[in-house]
Amino acid sequence: MQTAKLARASNIVTWNKWFMTCMGLWPLNVNNFLYVFFTTYMIIYCSMAVRHLLKHFGQAESIIANLTDNIFLSMIIGKMFICRMSCKDMTKFLKAIKDDFTTHNYTSVQEEMAYLRYNELALIFTKYSMSISAFTATMYYLRTFIINWRQFLTGNFSYDELPYPVQPFFEIKDTTTYACVSAYLFITVPIIICGYAGADAYVLSMVLHICGQYAALAYKVDNLLRHQENYQRNIGNIVIKHRLLITLAEILEKNFTIIFLQQTLGTILLLCLTLFHMITNSEHGDNASVVAFILYTFCVSMTIFGYCYIGDCFINESAALRDAFYNTEWYNNPPSCTKLISICMVRAEKPMVLTAAKFFPLSLSTFTNIVKTSMAYLSILRNFM
Repeated sequence: MQTAKLARASNIVTWNKWFMTCMGLWPLNVNNFLYVFFTTYMIIYCSMAVRHLLKHFGQAESIIANLTDNIFLSMIIGKMFICRMSCKDMTKFLKAIKDDFTTHNYTSVQEEMAYLRYNELALIFTKYSMSISAFTATMYYLRTFIINWRQFLTGNFSYDELPYPVQPFFEIKDTTTYACVSAYLFITVPIIICGYAGADAYVLSMVLHICGQYAALAYKVDNLLRHQENYQRNIGNIVIKHRLLITLAEILEKNFTIIFLQQTLGTILLLCLTLFHMITNSEHGDNASVVAFILYTFCVSMTIFGYCYIGDCFINESAALRDAFYNTEWYNNPPSCTKLISICMVRAEKPMVLTAAKFFPLSLSTFTNIVKTSMAYLSILRNFM
């Protein structure tokens, strides 16, 4: 049975299903044809990007322009591959959380509201991140045409000015060929929306779901274990739920820890290069590019902030559950009633964390360090140039 609020909460699964299905990567309905098609497309794209980089090697501004776009786009291949490899585990994950959207999973209004608070965050992030990403990806693609519109109308347009810094495997000599290549490159726009932003929304919303379940379990512990009535049955159910949440949290950490590392390192480079490119374009009076780069920077920053924020929530909610166990006055109960809760307390002493390939945890302090490091590299780059 579902309340209206829980029915709305289940939209987070539906929305993620839409975006991941477009890439053939929804765990419950994998489409290998779509996955191979988009992966092959991105490999061809990256090959053309490398050709462009080699052609302009030695031209600092061209190299920076190439890396600004293509580090971002090459990250999509990594995300797609990791999402594909995680499908088996995530199928178990999605089946396990199915009951979390029904009323019998919650014994009080406080539990339900604790979960819905995190679910609402996931819905808001997914809605706005996907909308902003779609707008930014489209505008970024069109910026070349906007900047060179007059030259394009007069026929003085350079065929080397493609929407993205790539070097095709053939020479572009006429408008028809240029239009065909530009149309081919437009496929990157839905790939960015679904393969980059969609993958991020998918991972973040699943982590926030587990954070919400941790928060709900803390309320359940506080409500049920302060009274002796049905104590053994209640503690048994809580232990089962706690063990399930630990398993689900470990699935997320095991499968997406490389994405967390890729996002962290990629953001450091992208913020540095994008801000440098934006400053350079503003000095040349290129307002269209400046606006596009501002949106680009905002999207990149918002994504890494989202990852670090959910990492912080993960740590805080697992710590809150530990405190909830301790505050039940378990020490006043007979030994036969405290054995299971003692086991839970011992396990809860080890907080659940999301890590970037086990190198460091994701938290708000990590976000601060990422921004500081990126600004330091930007300062070095500006002095070097």
